[in-house]
Amino acid sequence: MSTQRKIVFDAIGSVTTEQYDDPHAALEPGQVRVAAKYIGICGSDLHVLAGGHPFAQPPTVPGHEICAEVTEVGPEVEGVEVGDHVVVDPIMACGHCRACLAGRYNLCEPPMVAGFRAPGFGRTSQVVPARNLHIAPRDLPWQVLAFAEPATCARHCVGRLPESARENVLVIGAGTIGLSVIQALRIMGAGQITSVDLDPTKRQLAATLGADRTFAPGELDPAETFTGVIDVVAAQATLTEACTRVVAGGTVVVMGVPSGPREIPLPSMQRFERDLVSSGMYVPSDFADAIAWLADGRFDAARLVTDVFSLEDAPKAYARAQEPDSIKVLISLSD
Repeated sequence: MSTQRKIVFDAIGSVTTEQYDDPHAALEPGQVRVAAKYIGICGSDLHVLAGGHPFAQPPTVPGHEICAEVTEVGPEVEGVEVGDHVVVDPIMACGHCRACLAGRYNLCEPPMVAGFRAPGFGRTSQVVPARNLHIAPRDLPWQVLAFAEPATCARHCVGRLPESARENVLVIGAGTIGLSVIQALRIMGAGQITSVDLDPTKRQLAATLGADRTFAPGELDPAETFTGVIDVVAAQATLTEACTRVVAGGTVVVMGVPSGPREIPLPSMQRFERDLVSSGMYVPSDFADAIAWLADGRFDAARLVTDVFSLEDAPKAYARAQEPDSIKVLISLSD
């Protein structure tokens, strides 16, 4: 028996921390135990906290972005050792459906994701499937490794955009994911990158991280088009702009999470073979690439981490994450 701590959304809009007794049961085959170092706060966590997420409601333990250290390895686990520094894939896939057998664990239904339908990672210690671990170099700083999940989202998103559509790309939205997508586009050899965002500070950061041009909404020439458009907002206005600004034969990727149904200009999409695709989380190979980017410095996480809070200050962390100038807020679970 050991005493552990966790973050709890105990009611809509309310965050607290609690101690609990962990019986430290023996691990089953294929399981590992990890000690969390940091979790990151995502916009989807804030949707849960506000009571507006379709798959999770308070009371619940949040958290799906985690970096951790392996503290125990169960039977039949290979390639993982105590002391390994890891990122944990939050998709708790069944492993035997059609999507899982094809390696597309992000398409497993129903989606069992930590912090939503599955237990969240906002705990000091937890047991997870060994297959969900992605090992990182031990000299990679924890606060950099903590950004692996958003970087992985961006890697998968850009991978959904055909290479032919990366010649001239518009990214709508420059929050955490939009700025990560801009970096992924640069790393993956995109041509010209244009960013649109309301916030001037985020537009400046977009330029620093790889955007060739930045604009506020409404500033782009109405006639300008792009070979590819990535919509990180998924509002009706941004989706309409994305679909009308992509060239004939081009591709729109919807990365943002829409709050409800959206209309698209289907006649022009159909007639001119403008493709509309989506990006939903990631697959294991995306983690491998993102961790490599962080390890060799190609992906700059330091500029995107605006704040780090202790576990005791978790309520303040979630409040800070809701402020407009916040990008990525981390919570340390090991202080």
